[in-house]
Amino acid sequence: MSIKSLVSTDVEKLKSIKVNDKMASTFKRIFIYIAIVVGSLIITGAAAVVGFRNMYRIYYMQDNLQGEIRINVQAYMKASWWALTTRNEETQTEQIANIQEKIPELQANLDDLSEVYTNQTNLTAVQNDINTLSTLTDQVVELFAAGTMTETGPSNSDEIYDLMNGDVTTTVKALASDLKAVSQDSFSQAETAFNSFIILLYVMAVISIITIVTTILYIKDISKKLGGSILGPVVEISKAADDMSNGILDIEINYKSEDELGKMASDLDRATTNIKEIVEDISVTLDRVAGGDFTHGTDNPELYKADYIPIRESLENITNKLSETIGRVRESSSQVSQGASNMSQGASDLANGATDQAAAVQELTASVATVTEQTKEMADSAQQGIDMAERAKSDAENSAHKMKLVTDAMTRITEASNQIEQVTNEIESIAKQTQLLALNASIEAARAGDAGKGFAVVAEEISALANESTEAAKNTHQLISDTMEEIRNGNIVVDETKEALLVVQETVNSVTEMMQESGAMAQNQAEAMEEISKGIDQISNVVQNNSATAEESSAVSLELSEQSESLNELISQFSVKE
Repeated sequence: MSIKSLVSTDVEKLKSIKVNDKMASTFKRIFIYIAIVVGSLIITGAAAVVGFRNMYRIYYMQDNLQGEIRINVQAYMKASWWALTTRNEETQTEQIANIQEKIPELQANLDDLSEVYTNQTNLTAVQNDINTLSTLTDQVVELFAAGTMTETGPSNSDEIYDLMNGDVTTTVKALASDLKAVSQDSFSQAETAFNSFIILLYVMAVISIITIVTTILYIKDISKKLGGSILGPVVEISKAADDMSNGILDIEINYKSEDELGKMASDLDRATTNIKEIVEDISVTLDRVAGGDFTHGTDNPELYKADYIPIRESLENITNKLSETIGRVRESSSQVSQGASNMSQGASDLANGATDQAAAVQELTASVATVTEQTKEMADSAQQGIDMAERAKSDAENSAHKMKLVTDAMTRITEASNQIEQVTNEIESIAKQTQLLALNASIEAARAGDAGKGFAVVAEEISALANESTEAAKNTHQLISDTMEEIRNGNIVVDETKEALLVVQETVNSVTEMMQESGAMAQNQAEAMEEISKGIDQISNVVQNNSATAEESSAVSLELSEQSESLNELISQFSVKE
């Protein structure tokens, strides 16, 4: 592993791992570096504690115990020489006791030293010296016990002196030399331990410094690269999201990686692409619908997934409903066109019938005028018959002949009235058909909605005209019924006149009376015929109005038919489902 790999991170490798792993690996390395520093500090601290402990418990104790042994040896030698040089037996006894006590103390000090000092060779030499000194001490004590106290000292002081100055002193010197070896070895161990401790401190300090520097460099490097690997795509994704919020779908995200941000960028790029495709598909679909093609909804239903499915269903519903509506409008337009054609034909038939009716009414008017004139002549003749009773027979014959003419005229009037009644019935039938057509047109106009308002107005006008035609036909029928009644009355009068003429020959008086009655009846008939003439004039006016209305209805029907054809042409531009 190179130093560069310790303080830096591969950017491409950083992109290939997830954000959580990025953070985990980053902090893991930082924790490792911190752990190394902390471990170094702990090791340093532990080494310091152990070093100080060893300095006290081993090297200090070694030096202290050596000092104790030297002190006890010096005390031993002091007590020995003091016992030798004293002239006081009690003091001698006390110092001899001190000499004897120092040997166990020296052994105890050596035992304590053996616990903190591990060089058995030196310890063995010291142990041998103490053992020798213990044997010599026994000899010295025996010599002191063997002698007696004199004014100059023990009686055997020379012998004691020789032993102490010889073997004892030699043994003490050997002990001092061995202790010096122990001291030198102890000092060497202490120096070695101290140097090792210093080296350890230096090493731990260097390791800590290197680790801290490495950590700082790594944190500096990883903060920059980690920030770039996270903030960079976040900024790019944020910009793409902001463009989307502003309606911009032509977005390209260049960030590619294996982490969550790369997946987010890829998902956002794919989402914008899908939305762009859906918007383009909706635009194409609406353009096709605007062009009049309602045969189907979207051309790419596979684009609409999950929450986009309602958009696809809405497009399908729009085209289906528009197709259904246009289909119904087309059907209604065809029905309106057919109804307009039928209405045009009916209006044409109504106009022709009204023309024929007007001609028949003119003929009826002429016939009624003739009858009226004849009735007046009959009244004049009746008046003359009264004045000219003597010429009754001749007048009766003339009257009979005229009555024959009247009978023929009445017959013609009856036939004309029947024809008028047939014409009136035909007019009434045409008016009913027209009213039915107007009702159908109103229904179709209501189905057509706003587009059929014009048809509804025309249908109402036609219905009004049909109602007026029906009312006029009813009035005409009533007038004809009244005329027929009057004609029947006239026939009765004629019959009675004929009977009167037959009996004229029997008696002039009877003829005169009958002529008077005939004159009165003729006068009434003349008045009735005048009323019939007025009624026929009214019928003529109504028929003329019906004829004009029929012509207007025919023109309106033609216009309605033309508008229906125009509507069919407009609707034919739309494509709908079959």
